[in-house]
Amino acid sequence: MTGGRKDRFYYLAKARNYRSRAAFKLLELQDKFSVISPGNRVLDIGGSPGGWSQVAHEISGETVLCIDLNRVEEDEGIRYLKGDIMSPAFQDKLSMAMREMGVEKFECIISDAMSHTSGNWSRDHASSYLICEKVMEISLPLLAPGGNVVVKQFGGDLTPKFLSHWSGKFRFSRVTSVGATRRGSSEVYVIFKGFF
Repeated sequence: MTGGRKDRFYYLAKARNYRSRAAFKLLELQDKFSVISPGNRVLDIGGSPGGWSQVAHEISGETVLCIDLNRVEEDEGIRYLKGDIMSPAFQDKLSMAMREMGVEKFECIISDAMSHTSGNWSRDHASSYLICEKVMEISLPLLAPGGNVVVKQFGGDLTPKFLSHWSGKFRFSRVTSVGATRRGSSEVYVIFKGFF
């Protein structure tokens, strides 16, 4: 389990056998917005080390497809696909994995993806915005009617633009923060529910 600085969420994650403290971020989002339902097929983009995939599997009861550049340990309920969502070859790999799993569409797509931070706030915000844009471009063709998307972003001046750009495709949209986010972080989560 990755941890960085050890806080109460780090120790809670160890106690509950979650792979990362980030699991509690998704649990809080689930409690607030019910983004995943039992029986949902879930795609986890940028899921390493797999904490979100664990939570998604617990809630959905289905095998979660977890994509990341870094290795994710496969377990009951988690299937790993190594891939770079920015690569032109990525879509073919994803389509093949979906066929192998017998999945045509996902009811929920979640992304805790983030590039390595540079320490420059403007650069990191812009980078997270571009990742979120790519996640949404990938997600909409794969999303079942009524489906939900959750993405992480370093909040900033591009966040309202991002929200307004994509919110028209959904019945509900919201920018929110969670208690498990480290103090001082600009990290926010954007929730989209009810894909048209």
